[in-house]
Amino acid sequence: MRQIGWYAALLLAVVVIGCSGPGAQAVDPVNVLRQAGQAMAGLRSVTADVKFGPGITLQGLTLTSATSKIAVPGASDTVFKVKQGDFLLDVRIVTTGGHVYIRLPFAQFTELSPAQAREVPDLSALFDRRAGLPTVLTAGRSTTALGEEQAGGVDCDKVGTTYTASQVGQLLSGRQPAGDIHATVWVGRSDHYVRRVVLSGPLVDAGKVVQVQVDLRDFNQPVAVATPVAA
Repeated sequence: MRQIGWYAALLLAVVVIGCSGPGAQAVDPVNVLRQAGQAMAGLRSVTADVKFGPGITLQGLTLTSATSKIAVPGASDTVFKVKQGDFLLDVRIVTTGGHVYIRLPFAQFTELSPAQAREVPDLSALFDRRAGLPTVLTAGRSTTALGEEQAGGVDCDKVGTTYTASQVGQLLSGRQPAGDIHATVWVGRSDHYVRRVVLSGPLVDAGKVVQVQVDLRDFNQPVAVATPVAA
């Protein structure tokens, strides 16, 4: 009886350790981001909702938020909410066929020159298979698992990591921030799509921390981006 009791206790200990020990249910954050990169590489279209922290401007106007319908590769239709004084106005940017068009408040669409276009955020660049999220996701350092949390009503693994200014600049079509940027990434547990990314750091000026949150939805839904009639 004593031997049977000892064996039962040992078996129970093994079961408890196997079920609740640090290695059994722990998530490998690097693998989570690797799977996310593979999933995002196959993306055909997506809708991005963006919230900009204070201090980010576009054409001299303060950015507050944006919604972008994106067709991969290289086509997007984005409406930016901008603040001018006490007023909230829309700036619309359409990228298609290698051209960028902008419609400022109370104006018609105009096509930007290549130099002007480089100063405008191109959200479609985030999903470029060679230089966007699919390749940059796993390139961070000090990558850690932050547990599980829902984003957009989807169960996600939450991962924190840090990217260099050049890596973030790769995502932003060459516009480098003033230093390293911390990222928190929510990755869907079932489909491995990135559901949310929060970037925090000196995105604009050295020593000034600002934050950008991107929520992704409507994966691979039909998106048509029409070329605007420019003035």
